[in-house]
Amino acid sequence: MISCDPVGQIQEQDSQADQRIPSQESWNTTIRINSVGKETVQAKAAYSAHYDKPKEILFIGEVQLDFFDQDGEHSSMMSADTGRIDDQRQLFTAVGNVFVVSDSGMTLATEVLYWNEIRESIFTDQAIILTTETDTLYGVGFESDSNLENWTITQPTGVSYREVDHE
Repeated sequence: MISCDPVGQIQEQDSQADQRIPSQESWNTTIRINSVGKETVQAKAAYSAHYDKPKEILFIGEVQLDFFDQDGEHSSMMSADTGRIDDQRQLFTAVGNVFVVSDSGMTLATEVLYWNEIRESIFTDQAIILTTETDTLYGVGFESDSNLENWTITQPTGVSYREVDHE
């Protein structure tokens, strides 16, 4: 294999990656996120690594976030291949085979999805598929509350053949 990289550049990058060592590691972990004295999210994963600089938690394998409403009742569940909590921005990033299933039966599928803890909203700029009781909707870009009740598809695509009552 021929490469145009300067000699030693790959080794230097590898040694920098090795310097980042987690301050904590957990297997089959559960992390609870509370807001205003109530549990709002419960994050689970097969493996998690906590880092101090920058302050973040990485989740790998069987990542699942359970969302709870204002009354503390379960409202929806997100699953993904990997996830990351950016503590400074209070942002969770889910990547790979991301699905959100609300307790009301709606399902969202995408490849990258963000959860903003402060706004308690989920969003993406990626392609999405949203399945409701009666429709399957497609688009690029999405924003919603975490229980998929109030949502917007930024760039909807596709055609609907349903009749609409204009009364």
